[in-house]
Amino acid sequence: MKKALILPILFLASVGLSGCGQQAQIVGNNSVAEVSEECVSLCSQITGVCPTAISQDQCLRACPTWSAETKEKIGAISSCEQVAEVPELASAVLPEMNEPDLAPASNDCEAACGSYVSKCLTLVPNASEALFQEGLSSCMRECASWNAGKVDCMISAFDCEAMTNVCGL
Repeated sequence: MKKALILPILFLASVGLSGCGQQAQIVGNNSVAEVSEECVSLCSQITGVCPTAISQDQCLRACPTWSAETKEKIGAISSCEQVAEVPELASAVLPEMNEPDLAPASNDCEAACGSYVSKCLTLVPNASEALFQEGLSSCMRECASWNAGKVDCMISAFDCEAMTNVCGL
């Protein structure tokens, strides 16, 4: 009687642990989500070709949202260099790419332009207050089109040369 009970239990346990059932992946907050065979295959392929490009979990989370065309491009990847050519992979790794780069706040522009006036315009021999005011006004107009990275660079630049060479003034 014991053998009759033990054998079916062992069989069911081995089938359950073998992974022969439905494909599933732990995603996010430990909930189990079904993942298509196509996504499992694509993600295995991409992490095999370029393991540093995207993690298996990131890929499996993003894959269901990819179009057939994107999946086709990813399926054709054979080197890490080609990974950069698929924007959907980059946005899966860097979700901030999907967010627009907000225009800098006016007080950030004031700080960046104040830094410009104090580090660059003060180098002009015999500079007048009018030159400083015109430089500040001109800088504020230009700053409206700068991204946050350039504004931060201008604020933290060590000197005028750094503003020119590093920040792209």
